[in-house]
Amino acid sequence: MLVIRKSYQFVHFLLLLLLVALLIIACQNLPIEAPTSIELRDSTSDCRLVKHEMGETKVCGQPQRVAVLSPHILDSILSLGVQPFAYATDGLLNLKKFDQPKKQIPYLGNYVTSQPINVGDRKNPSLELLAKIKPDLILSEAWLAKEKYDLLSQISPTLLFSYFGPDDQKDWRYDIEGIAKALGREDKAKELLTRYPDQISTVRDQLASVVAAHPRVLCISTDNLASTIYLEEDYTVTRLLQEVGFKIVSPQNSSLVPGNNMQISIEVLPQVETDLIFVMAWSNNNLKNPQEKVKQQWVKNPLLKQLPAFKNGHMFFVDYFIWGGVTRGPIADGLILEQLPQLLNPLNEESG
Repeated sequence: MLVIRKSYQFVHFLLLLLLVALLIIACQNLPIEAPTSIELRDSTSDCRLVKHEMGETKVCGQPQRVAVLSPHILDSILSLGVQPFAYATDGLLNLKKFDQPKKQIPYLGNYVTSQPINVGDRKNPSLELLAKIKPDLILSEAWLAKEKYDLLSQISPTLLFSYFGPDDQKDWRYDIEGIAKALGREDKAKELLTRYPDQISTVRDQLASVVAAHPRVLCISTDNLASTIYLEEDYTVTRLLQEVGFKIVSPQNSSLVPGNNMQISIEVLPQVETDLIFVMAWSNNNLKNPQEKVKQQWVKNPLLKQLPAFKNGHMFFVDYFIWGGVTRGPIADGLILEQLPQLLNPLNEESG
């Protein structure tokens, strides 16, 4: 009887092994499809239709793995309390992920607590890598990703936004609510929009005497070689300066400025009647603090260093990444509004 019982147990054990093996084989042969939308990943959460530049997209819940394909979008989501899962910025950086964001992502890296995967250049992100990492949501700007929208949408739900408002005015307030709705952070967007007028009012009070004494401002940009100069009339710093109370001047009426081309000649600058000049510097080789390099170049140029604004200490060299048209978000605005009184404080003392 003992032998028969052991034989039965052994046969029973073999049958269980066979059943487990058959189940494993069956599971391996089943077609595996990755979720194609946030709705499938979180079907029990609230869903909403989010309008963007390419139409409407259904988003459910609060996406956790968000791929961000521009500095402007990164600024916006960080302002809304969301961390990036993947990020595409200017140029191709030789790193797999931003494991030291404070060093690797200018300014905005101070607000990044995650280690986002590097998916390449904002104008040409790696579709292969995006398909591999499968984010919950892809966010970018229409001017950057419109031609790739169909391909991106095949990878994950994709929304493209635009910060252009009436008369092509550029302002994060035009797209922050759409971005917030996609992320399920509408309340955060309302807080940002409510707080913004108070920020402007505070700086306007701080700089009232400077504005009264030096109301006219010229805003230009140049590379770190100071070889090409562009007029900047409708970017972040010009909008903020106007809201604070300054008047933006333009050399466009000069006969030396060709047509509607925003590139201007160095010879034009002495002809511009202005009290202050902001020079936004950028670098094609990711040079840190390009404004310092530009300032050194201007000192070498006999025409530029003779400008009244330069000689009087009324010329300010700043980083285009924040002050110009790269970031264009709530964080960028906050940094500029914080730095403006610091830069212009010596003029306040002059006025006093």
